Amino acid sequence: MATAYQYIEYNKRKSRFLVVLFPVTFTLFSYISVLGFFLLLGGLRYLGPHNLFDFESLWRQAFLAAHETCAWFLPLCFGLATFWAWQAWKQGDQIVLESISHLRELNKWDAPDVYNTLENLCIASGDYLPQLYVLDDDSMNAFAVGMSPMRAGIVLSSGLIKRLNRTELEGVLAHELAHIRHYDTRLMIIILTCVGFFTFAGEILFYGTERENLPEDLQGKMAVAYQRTRFAPLVYAGGMLLCFGYLIAPVLQFALSRTRESLADAQAALLTRYPQGLIRALWKLSEDSRIEALDEHVLLGIMCIARPRGKETFFERISGIGRTHPPVEERIRALHDMDGMFDPVA
Repeated sequence: MATAYQYIEYNKRKSRFLVVLFPVTFTLFSYISVLGFFLLLGGLRYLGPHNLFDFESLWRQAFLAAHETCAWFLPLCFGLATFWAWQAWKQGDQIVLESISHLRELNKWDAPDVYNTLENLCIASGDYLPQLYVLDDDSMNAFAVGMSPMRAGIVLSSGLIKRLNRTELEGVLAHELAHIRHYDTRLMIIILTCVGFFTFAGEILFYGTERENLPEDLQGKMAVAYQRTRFAPLVYAGGMLLCFGYLIAPVLQFALSRTRESLADAQAALLTRYPQGLIRALWKLSEDSRIEALDEHVLLGIMCIARPRGKETFFERISGIGRTHPPVEERIRALHDMDGMFDPVA
């Protein structure tokens, strides 16, 4: 079985690998998209009733046109993806935090008990003190962000701060500190930022300017004008980017191991030496963990201590498909098994 140190090194290697893989994947995806565009464009010529379909000729012409276009287009795509991967590595945590609505920094004088609890845990574990953030939502959940333990943050919902007692809150904070120490946060931030590149760029190209930003008396006229003047290649590119972004997110759920939560639970119990605090917190969170602000951030929801989209469906419970966290009963059972380790010796 891998040790915690091996797990940390594994996360570091995977993060570096993803940063390198992203430009290569995006360049390959761009080539396939360009080839598909010219195949689609060439296929429109055969819509007439008297045109005989010739796939060999269509493929040859599309391949030559794509090859000519990609001679300048692919280096541009590779350079753009490389720049974005570098941005994800340097400031991916800030990009993610700025994308979440109703999020603000939590100052020490706003919640002194929370800060004191976190400071005591960091002193006991030797960790750097992360920045605290509060997400205005009456439900209970938490997650950590950060590219390294020296530059990290913990996000707590306002409902969690109000409804958990000190020992329960201590268990949650220790759990998130474990994610930061294990570099789970760096791995997830890179995945989130790179996937967000596809979906954000796709929405801009496919939908154009948001209609909500226009005055009400101009929305209808501008929408009609936009529909008439929409540039077909950009719409196609936006649709392909959206497809890639929305298809890769569920796939990454299968690639990410659910053992990261169990390992963080174990590390939290070792740090606090009181598993019962985290056990009671997990029971409470399982009853009301849905955070509406995270409904559209599927991958960010994977980082939460509890499933942020409400209770599991019957299909998820039976098949396990789509399950992003271990069952809470399984996590609590493991913590109960650890509880005996901290009984005083007679």
